[in-house]
Amino acid sequence: MRGHSIRRTTSIVVGAVLMVGIGLAPGVSRASGGGGCGRAVTDDDGTRIGISDFCFDPTIFRVQPGDTVTWVNKDAVPHTVLGANGSWGGFDSIRRNGGEVSYRFVRAGVYPYVCTFHVGMVGAVVVGNGKADTTTQSVTTTAGPVTLAQSPVAGSGAAIEQNVVPTAVPARSWPAEVWWGMGVLLGVGGTLVLARRRHVTAP
Repeated sequence: MRGHSIRRTTSIVVGAVLMVGIGLAPGVSRASGGGGCGRAVTDDDGTRIGISDFCFDPTIFRVQPGDTVTWVNKDAVPHTVLGANGSWGGFDSIRRNGGEVSYRFVRAGVYPYVCTFHVGMVGAVVVGNGKADTTTQSVTTTAGPVTLAQSPVAGSGAAIEQNVVPTAVPARSWPAEVWWGMGVLLGVGGTLVLARRRHVTAP
């Protein structure tokens, strides 16, 4: 009878710890938080793209060569803006509730992008007539075709157009919450194993 009680308690504690760990992992809960945009495709021009309800609004955005486009995150979760094949944009989170990032589009062409956190969150910037000049350089450099105009890092706000757009995922360590959750899981597991051994060896 007591063995059954220990197994039941073990199952409850391990399940609770796993749920807490999943809830604290930013890549799962804070970032993923749901699916992508389910609204109709929209088409407009201007200088700012809103991010709300897991949608880029408008979906298709038209600008002229040399224009700077600013994405404004109005959602309560972070998002990213990453160009196709990682050719422009970045993996850095645009902070929730008002965070911004800006990119300057130097040459004509169509520049599709996604939010790497949420499947189905897609958009495209159409520059000029949308026809890329194949005789010019196609890789992202300090001269274009897309350059970072304002960092998504909270509080930076400074124009840094001279920077090259990051094209690779920066090396990052696991967040402190994940390490904490793993430590709790190991601690609880060890305690339960010791309790079970004591129960088995008791006369």
